[in-house]
Amino acid sequence: MMEAGRLLDFYENYSPYMEIDLVKMEDGYMETNSEQICPHLFYCSKCHNDEVIFIKE
Repeated sequence: MMEAGRLLDFYENYSPYMEIDLVKMEDGYMETNSEQICPHLFYCSKCHNDEVIFIKE
């Protein structure tokens, strides 16, 4: 799988430019608020599946 970047960057046109802590409050993952982790999107070009994997900040 290849990393496509932070999941937060795919939410809206301006989300890559917003404060990370503000976007984390809206990302739907409760554990990102209390732990030092960041959801990243990974994509497989062979099977066309994607998966969210949490990476330590």
